[in-house]
Amino acid sequence: MAVSTRLIKARIKSIGNTRKITKAMELVAGAKMRRAVQMTVDSRHYSGSVKQIVDDVRKVINQRSHPLLYGRKQATRTILVIAASDRGMCGGFNAQLVKKSLEFIRSRKEPVSIIIAGKKIEPSVRRAGAEIMASFPSISNAPSFDRSKSIGQLAYVEFMERRADRVFLCYSDFKSAISQVPTIVQLLPIVPEEELLADNDLMVEEKDEFLSQMSENQRLHYDRAHATKYPQDYKVVFEPTPRYVLDHLLPRLIDTRLYQAMLESTASEQSARMMAMRSATDSATEMLDTLTFTFNQARQASITREISEISAGKAALEN
Repeated sequence: MAVSTRLIKARIKSIGNTRKITKAMELVAGAKMRRAVQMTVDSRHYSGSVKQIVDDVRKVINQRSHPLLYGRKQATRTILVIAASDRGMCGGFNAQLVKKSLEFIRSRKEPVSIIIAGKKIEPSVRRAGAEIMASFPSISNAPSFDRSKSIGQLAYVEFMERRADRVFLCYSDFKSAISQVPTIVQLLPIVPEEELLADNDLMVEEKDEFLSQMSENQRLHYDRAHATKYPQDYKVVFEPTPRYVLDHLLPRLIDTRLYQAMLESTASEQSARMMAMRSATDSATEMLDTLTFTFNQARQASITREISEISAGKAALEN
């Protein structure tokens, strides 16, 4: 029983040390989560405003006047950007993103290439047989607009050079400290795919080619002739031209939405890690309580046995 008591004491010490580590990681993750959540909330208003501006602008111009707005009707290749994490010990955060991404890939008829931001999910994606086009590690640890912009530039070039017809973004939408929802949104083209497929015009490619050969003045008159009219008290003025405005506004929207997705995923990651470490700390505490009770039982049994042996020896001597 003495050996068993020593083993229990060693186990208690080991679990106690583990609990200290998980508690410290919980506190660190909590501090990082608060900073990440603050950055996410502050950025949401700007990101939403840019998206609203683009939605308003595309109502008053011909949507096919810019390739980033309308794109190609039929998709022959799709890119999926996944905003994951570079570190583990965050519960099911990465597993949920992988599951959501693989479900999306299986639902598409065309080939899907993957751009990964966060190296932790790369082995899982490779094992699933998906094509990894590029990987950008060390972004989720400290997301910034400039660092996420490199991903947007790659997707932009692939789309504009017609090597991809759709670009989607998979990230974890931060709802609260205990709720993070894996989400997939369309990044390019700006017009949702449902509207593209619902369009009965079969001459999209020909119109794209026709519009690309126009001069700026010709495009300006074409946009005005085919624009959706607002009420008479609403006047839209573009300076210098709608095409010039969209050339600067739409790439900015892509970069902004990517940066917002990185912030959302970072806040979700830190929240998931904080909750995972809290759960580990609680489990360690329960194990310590159980082991301490077992140790006390073993020690009490040992003491009782020794007393019984002493009493028996004394009785034998007296007899």
